[in-house]
Amino acid sequence: MKSSSTARALLLGGDASLGSLLADVLAELGIALELSPATAARPDLVLVHVERGESLPCQIQLAREFTSEGPVIVLVPFADERLVGLALRLGARDCFALGSPLDELRRVLMAHVPVPPSLAFISPGGAVPPSPGSTHD
Repeated sequence: MKSSSTARALLLGGDASLGSLLADVLAELGIALELSPATAARPDLVLVHVERGESLPCQIQLAREFTSEGPVIVLVPFADERLVGLALRLGARDCFALGSPLDELRRVLMAHVPVPPSLAFISPGGAVPPSPGSTHD
């Protein structure tokens, strides 16, 4: 049983720049990102970054070792239907093409990880809409 309501994600592959970008997006959704499998607690989901299909079977198998039941989401370098199809056949729950709008990544993550209702409708600009009934005179 989890002692915290914060979801945890593990990134396999990718560089520091990708890790930083993902950490920002995940933090908006209340998900903490771990970049090192050695220090990661059991993650709720695993993000797998792949450049080519050859490494995909090993990467997904490794991801399953970290989270046997949580979703594995594969990050591909571009919208390559062959690579996406292979990832899904190997057991990935979903894929995201890097370079696509980050709103799409948010939708993918929210489809597979419970997000607190207060975080589900984040304005992309960071602005908070006024609450109903508030007036400015």
